Amino acid sequence: MAKSKNKNISVYKFTAVMLAVVCLFNTGVLSIIYTRAREINKSTTNSVKCMSVVSDRLSTINESVLSIIARTKSLESQNLISDIKYAFEEIDTNMEIYENEKYHSDEENNRYASAKETIQSYESKMEDLFKLMANFQYDEIEDAYTNQIYIIERAAKDSISSAVELSIKNAEELNVKNSVFHGIAQLILIIFLIVGEIAIYFAIRRAKRNEEELEERSNALDAAGKRLRMSQQKMEDIALTNILTGMKNRYALENDILPRLETDQFNIAVFDLDRFRQINDTFGYDFGDEYLASIAEQLKANFSDVAEIYNITGNEFCFIFNSDVSDSQAQRTAEGILAVMSSQYEVNRIMTQLTASGSIYHYLPNDCLNLDSLLIKMDTAVRQVKANGGNSIYKVNSL
Repeated sequence: MAKSKNKNISVYKFTAVMLAVVCLFNTGVLSIIYTRAREINKSTTNSVKCMSVVSDRLSTINESVLSIIARTKSLESQNLISDIKYAFEEIDTNMEIYENEKYHSDEENNRYASAKETIQSYESKMEDLFKLMANFQYDEIEDAYTNQIYIIERAAKDSISSAVELSIKNAEELNVKNSVFHGIAQLILIIFLIVGEIAIYFAIRRAKRNEEELEERSNALDAAGKRLRMSQQKMEDIALTNILTGMKNRYALENDILPRLETDQFNIAVFDLDRFRQINDTFGYDFGDEYLASIAEQLKANFSDVAEIYNITGNEFCFIFNSDVSDSQAQRTAEGILAVMSSQYEVNRIMTQLTASGSIYHYLPNDCLNLDSLLIKMDTAVRQVKANGGNSIYKVNSL
């Protein structure tokens, strides 16, 4: 009996050791898969965010160039040139952040290198444009934009969009590999379970409790797989969402509004914070991001039931009012938006308050050919408000 008992004890110890090995292996694999997936998602999110900022700034530069062409001989052109140079600084900063991120595929790096070279060429052409202005060669400015600058800008944006798509695709492929590793881990787990069951069958039935522990581990792996699938869906949404505010971005606005430009009439408003650059220069970009996020939360809480809200650039918001909102209601709502954006917000225990400038427009079918021309009209009105001291709304007249 004693010998048999000792034998059972040895088998039990062996089984216990095997189960312990399985649990440790299982935990290690789960930790590796989860950590890697989180790193991939974080890197992809940061990469997409940086490229989205670069694309937004390219759009801002293009709009500024068009405004310069429209008013080449005005003093406001100098302010637009300053805005363009500042936009290029932001592009350089975000491209540097992008380059420091990991998990970029060779194809993505090649596409990014092409985009970077195109942007550098674009910046060089802009310097040539500034020289034309300095030499009062006004007749050559529009030709330079049409034949060179606009083409390079479109090529840069296309390359950036392609790099973003490749980044998301690469992340999906890496997550698929993680899923394969997850499957292998489960297969190994099944093998260990079979061995454990055989040992338990010949030794002691008390191993049922250990079996339940393994089942819990298996459920944990399934939960990790579910989180990975949810992460994949989230990455698909990133391309149309502003990472900071959680609002739809300019790409989403273009997708939503283009089909309506020829057939629909609607009220649209654009608002931009006054002197927002001072916030970033004084307190830093992280502080500025927190401030924008606080404003965005209040805008969504107060106005998402009457309008679709888009964060089209860093501190610029666009509102497409619902079809049942009348002109007078839209005007009153716009005044409420101005009040919310001009309110005080506490960020890192610092009370912060800026005013805002806006424009509102009752759009009629075929008023504008595309989104760029519509936003240029709205932004031009906003700049007029800013030039007059800001903190008010300009009503844009239909054609």
